[in-house]
Amino acid sequence: RAREGEVDLRDMSQETQSVIAYTAAHGLLGDAWVAAPHVEVDADGIVVRAQAGTPHDPPPIVHDLGRALLLPGMVNAHSHAFQRGIRGATHVRGAHDPSSFWSWREAMYRAAASHDPDTLFAVTLACYRDMLRAGITCVGEFHYLHHSPDGRPYADPNELSRQVIRAAEVAGIRLVLLEVFYARAGAGREPLPEQRRFCDGSVDAYLRRIEVLRGEGVHIGVAPHSVRAVPRAALQELAAYAGRHGLPMHAHVSEQPQENVECMAEHGCSPTALLAETGCLTRPGGFTAVHAIHLEAADFIALAGQQVCACPTTEADLGDGIIPATEHLRSGVLLALGSDSNAVVDLIQEARLLEMHERLRTRSRLCLADPDGQVGRNLLDIATRGGAAALGRPELGRIRVGAPFDACTIDLGHPSLADLDPAQALDALMLSGTAAPVDRVFVGGQRRR
Repeated sequence: RAREGEVDLRDMSQETQSVIAYTAAHGLLGDAWVAAPHVEVDADGIVVRAQAGTPHDPPPIVHDLGRALLLPGMVNAHSHAFQRGIRGATHVRGAHDPSSFWSWREAMYRAAASHDPDTLFAVTLACYRDMLRAGITCVGEFHYLHHSPDGRPYADPNELSRQVIRAAEVAGIRLVLLEVFYARAGAGREPLPEQRRFCDGSVDAYLRRIEVLRGEGVHIGVAPHSVRAVPRAALQELAAYAGRHGLPMHAHVSEQPQENVECMAEHGCSPTALLAETGCLTRPGGFTAVHAIHLEAADFIALAGQQVCACPTTEADLGDGIIPATEHLRSGVLLALGSDSNAVVDLIQEARLLEMHERLRTRSRLCLADPDGQVGRNLLDIATRGGAAALGRPELGRIRVGAPFDACTIDLGHPSLADLDPAQALDALMLSGTAAPVDRVFVGGQRRR
């Protein structure tokens, strides 16, 4: 039995050399919380055995991960990596600053205009490394920096998308590239100068870029930015394309009340109703509404069976409002989590705030408990399999036979968890902790931290 980092080559056949086992003090295997989890991983990074306790025939290489919780890697369903560059830069109030989402957006636009391919790669790589340190093993990048600052395509129209892909490859994180379609500044308004690099000019030009990336094996999602930025006819075309190819579809939905007001003025309905009318909610591949804060009663019904991605740290930072998580769950929505603006990169904090915001909103406790009354487990599910479902990657988010070994360990000796009963450690982590105790991260069987 080798200590961590050691390899025992005695009496190893070619077949057994390709299997490595990991053990820990406690962990989540599939749906079961177990003591002494034992997970075997083949050379392709796929779990081939997962059980509680050491089997009678373990492989020669066993890594004991020590006094730790072994958990599935977390899945970040909504990121704008380039916005990591403005953290800390939007917190001084000017004399006439309305200090709202809309004033923050101006700072974001300035950051968006500043990037070339090299700087976009650098900030994205730094952001993805932050994610890995926080136990995030897969990210959905809601990517809308497509062209040069004046809107002209690069020689390769996918140049900036390739920088995001390259950053994910170098970091070692899984990527689902949510390619954003952006067409206008609002109803009847041409794109603002600072929005031109977001725009492909037509749905056809956008889909040509998508087709190239899909042909190269990139995991792709179709992402109309919002009903403010995408007209009705384009929504219909995008929904039809995503449905034909079974691609996940994401959009910002009702993040701000102003979006609802403008949609009602243009279309006579809410953003969610417009998405339903254009086929976005009734097509193979699934739909994820990002934020979905300011909804009407009918909107909850329309979103039943779909996903909602909450981004509580960003929603708090921007003063968006509190997502009505309980109502979404009651309506049959599956929740996911995102780091969005990446001012905070920590899905444990996102999960904790999801519950705590709901407590403040409803003035009650233990709001997001599962049918067994478990809050910590349910929050972990939202941070793992919820994100995997939103990104069209259902094989992720659980440690189970046949799935990639995407996992993280939580150090039970960390000051925030030391001396706790291990039975309470997950609740302590998810409801009063952060990602600080994450000490190892594996993606496809490869250690990335």
